[in-house]
Amino acid sequence: DVILKGHLLTGGVSVGGNAGMILHSNGQSGMEFRFMQERNGTIAIKLMDTLNCGSYTASGYYMLAVMNGGDVRGWGNATGGRLGCGAGDYARAKPARVAFPPGTPRIVSVKSNWLDTFYIDENGGLWHSGPNSENASGTNSQNFIPRKLNGFGDLGSSTRVAKVFTGYDYYGSQHQGCIDSNGLVYMWGLNQYGCCGWGDSNGSMYPKVVPLSVRYPIKDAFVSGGTYTATYLIDIYGRLWTAGQGGSSGHNYDQPFHAMFMPWGEDKPVKSIRTSETDAHWVAGSQYYRRFCVVLENGSLYMWGDDSGQTNGGWGTGYTGDIWTSSALFPYKCLDGVIDAFTISGGYSRSVALMQDGTVKATGYSGYNFNGKSADTTTWQTIGAGYLEGVVKLRCYGGMYGATAMALRSDGRAVGWGCGANGTVGNGLGASGNLPNSFVMLDRKIVDFSTSGYCSAGDDIVMAHHFLTTDGRVYTTGAASNYMNGDTLGNARNTPSQIIF
Repeated sequence: DVILKGHLLTGGVSVGGNAGMILHSNGQSGMEFRFMQERNGTIAIKLMDTLNCGSYTASGYYMLAVMNGGDVRGWGNATGGRLGCGAGDYARAKPARVAFPPGTPRIVSVKSNWLDTFYIDENGGLWHSGPNSENASGTNSQNFIPRKLNGFGDLGSSTRVAKVFTGYDYYGSQHQGCIDSNGLVYMWGLNQYGCCGWGDSNGSMYPKVVPLSVRYPIKDAFVSGGTYTATYLIDIYGRLWTAGQGGSSGHNYDQPFHAMFMPWGEDKPVKSIRTSETDAHWVAGSQYYRRFCVVLENGSLYMWGDDSGQTNGGWGTGYTGDIWTSSALFPYKCLDGVIDAFTISGGYSRSVALMQDGTVKATGYSGYNFNGKSADTTTWQTIGAGYLEGVVKLRCYGGMYGATAMALRSDGRAVGWGCGANGTVGNGLGASGNLPNSFVMLDRKIVDFSTSGYCSAGDDIVMAHHFLTTDGRVYTTGAASNYMNGDTLGNARNTPSQIIF
């Protein structure tokens, strides 16, 4: 009896299950052992990606997970269709299955742009669910259940989409696009300052090809979101092309077509771009404080933007003051040996960098211990001794004078620091400020994490972190807004608790 014995013979090979597993059909003419009881026969293999190019937001209080059967399940805020489980939903503490039409290929990835959700299936089909905020759907419709974008606008019915990229920040302005398997870029929705590179500032209800990508295939793309929007396209040679608002694009003038931006030299390929646009809370009116950072493949970090306001020092070189396109320092080389970096504006400049040796450096404003210190700094300091070591993934969120960070180590442990109200950093304390001197309290090996909610001014942090473990479980810590942490009573969680599928 395979249920009692826990083994299945396949061609002379004995395949064993684990305790708590029951034999199931896998829906593809095969059989497999699956966990029952707390997991209803399924395990998670991937979390929704919520990293926008901006610094302020992740997803709009919800999370989704791709399961081993290729289906998707989501929890948290369901309004407007962002969970894809039908009309009438408000919020779900327990995961609901996304209602794809029968025959939909297995889903391989999910991406959030604050309120709207995008899915890519194994055949490269692109799907959307959500409220169509700022014409984000690409189908000119609100979609309570997933609707396929292929066949709308320039996106062919058989086109294989490889990646979705999104931008959103403190002042909103959702922007989104995708890259297909041939390197063509499509964008839709808003087109502020001509950031889509179409030659004008008119938006599009449907996917529209970005002209530059017809000439030069694109391998990666970023869009800043916020008011002063720009897009950043990296071609297959690693060259950066930008369009949009002058200061954001680096061209000193608004650029309606993508133009090359390689001031460090065309022989130095670009890896990634991060941006931040948030207001300085202590100054009346909208100040639109902005910062930008570019990481090259060789590990060099370049930045520009605002460094004025209440606290400066975000460059990490000892220099303080704004650096814009007219500055002799523009773009400013700030550090070497970098894998990834985040910078946050809002009148309180601060930056964090993941280094090639697996350590983390920080500089700038010390509020809530985000710079890993108890005092402001103007130079890079290695932080989190004994904890921020062997780091393989870093995420930072913030705006105004609040910020929080989470890092995953190669040994499967995670470290959170900065703003920790509502239990965001998962160390059991729920303290407002946290140094990077404690681990997330989860006794299972973590393979990935993602984030929902937002972080702004100090304790105005409504954010949760979600951890995927090696055995396919998901654990969540942090705020309870719209049940995004899975707590049915609506209480914050100071330590990770399992999401029951």
